[in-house]
Amino acid sequence: MGVEENYDDIIEMERPWPERTLQNHPKMTLQDRAKIFAPFAALRGHSERLGEEDVKLRRCHRTELSEEEAEILSDKLMQVKKGMTVTVVYFQPDVDGGDIGYDVTITGTVSSVDSVYRILKVNAGRKTEKGSIDEVIRFDDLLDVNGEGIVDIDAFLRLE
Repeated sequence: MGVEENYDDIIEMERPWPERTLQNHPKMTLQDRAKIFAPFAALRGHSERLGEEDVKLRRCHRTELSEEEAEILSDKLMQVKKGMTVTVVYFQPDVDGGDIGYDVTITGTVSSVDSVYRILKVNAGRKTEKGSIDEVIRFDDLLDVNGEGIVDIDAFLRLE
């Protein structure tokens, strides 16, 4: 005799619930039961940071610009002013600060351009309790800068 045959008479029956149990502990709906098994996010904010549309991360080796590319980038940087909305591509080194890291793309408002310390500060909208945070980007890490008002250097200098 198989196991199925032993329980044929009760297999389709509902589980018996004593009246007192149902009064103290009503049956949970399927939606409420599903909430119990919902995924738990141990790192609060981690998925949002990874999912930000303005930040695209890709692990790679540091990209060295050719002389021509560096000149074009320098010409673009001359045109960047405080308050402009720009899209910046730059290299962010890994924790050890070597030649392996991420090419990061952000879009935001320029807070400052410091040609002495060779840094560009861009506010990409990240906020904390104390206020907004600027991304501080070294000129040496810059790969590209684009934005409204940034044109070819010949057009900028009005050369034909």
